[in-house]
Amino acid sequence: MKKAIFAAVALFAVAGVAQAKDVVTAKLEKPVAETVRVIASNSVWTCEGDTCRTVLQRAMTARACGQLAKEVGRVTSFGATDRALPEAEIAACNTRAPLAETSVAQR
Repeated sequence: MKKAIFAAVALFAVAGVAQAKDVVTAKLEKPVAETVRVIASNSVWTCEGDTCRTVLQRAMTARACGQLAKEVGRVTSFGATDRALPEAEIAACNTRAPLAETSVAQR
């Protein structure tokens, strides 16, 4: 009986760790010209059209958003299924975005 309880607790602990990683989606102000992969905030992002996605290994912050914006340009939203950055943090994020002609979106 103790082994069964231990196994159940271990299973839930592993499931909890798996859920700690969120799929994060960023919507771009200007779509990328073609599918690209960029590294930002220690994650590999796949960007297609006006959408970039990754499994974010760190906290979802304006800084993480800014690192992506630095690579692909201004974002209009940044978040996971259950939460998103508020407008003030999106504005802070976009201060890291380069001029449109120098971002991946225009390459």
